[in-house]
Amino acid sequence: MTFNSMMIGDSAAMRRLRGYIDAVAPTRVPVLIEGETGTGKELVAVMLHRESKRSGELIAFNICALGETMFEDALFGHVRGAYTGAQSDSLGFLREANGGTVFLDEISGLALAAQAKLLRAIETGVFRPIGSSRDARSDFRTVAATNEVLDDAVAAGRFRADLAHRLSGIILAVPALRERIDDVPELARFFAERARAGAPITITPDAIDALQSRAWPGNVRELKQVIESALIFARHTLDVDALEVVFSQRSRAREERRPDRRLVARQSLVKLLSSNDWNTERAATSLGVHRTTIYRRMRRFGIRLPSSDLGAAAG
Repeated sequence: MTFNSMMIGDSAAMRRLRGYIDAVAPTRVPVLIEGETGTGKELVAVMLHRESKRSGELIAFNICALGETMFEDALFGHVRGAYTGAQSDSLGFLREANGGTVFLDEISGLALAAQAKLLRAIETGVFRPIGSSRDARSDFRTVAATNEVLDDAVAAGRFRADLAHRLSGIILAVPALRERIDDVPELARFFAERARAGAPITITPDAIDALQSRAWPGNVRELKQVIESALIFARHTLDVDALEVVFSQRSRAREERRPDRRLVARQSLVKLLSSNDWNTERAATSLGVHRTTIYRRMRRFGIRLPSSDLGAAAG
């Protein structure tokens, strides 16, 4: 997905987002970008940096792609000899972003132990590379992104409230595709023409209707994948038939990956009974239900008490 593809669309939600970016980009205020997976949060970060006119680079990395120890090294850098294999100095992302922007993607996945160190670096611009005897400094702007509401992570005890407040100077919410469904035709044509190397391609009105009737849980990223896949089954015209091939294939693949709910429920009940020595009274108490509910579920799933435990079933 390119930056331009995310900005395509004249829906009210997109006009509002572009207006916020224009207002916020030239400032030094930290920005938190919230939005579902596939909405284009990184592309918003690209726009914020581009419009900021900062002289340095945009340095982006995904928090979840790094372990806790790797995070500290990647962010703060190290000096030669800091640990086995450190054969030369490493600047780290923060110094690489000096004069520019550091983009912390999936920030809610950052381990608690690392959050305090990040907070100090953001507040002061000062941090200590691994193995160094002196602090380093960097003039960077912080942009972070998350696919969950950061306040929820704070409430769950997974994220420091002070760091969340520091990151949330301005919060930009990237709309889900279902909230900008009027942009689907323009996005679909863009993806189709790009997949065909700019060659013109027609998308039938019925195909557009089919695209606009979907919920798109994967957002713009999912739409892009569907269009590119449908073009395999289309020639010069992308119609409903080509889309249906893709939709049915994706539905079938998801159904095959989905576990048998009845089997899972049966296995859970057997495990519950077994852990309570097949005593239905204790099993019912652990679930907070009446024992007749346990018996009813056992009949539904064809579960019988072991013969040696029939006497114990009554508690």
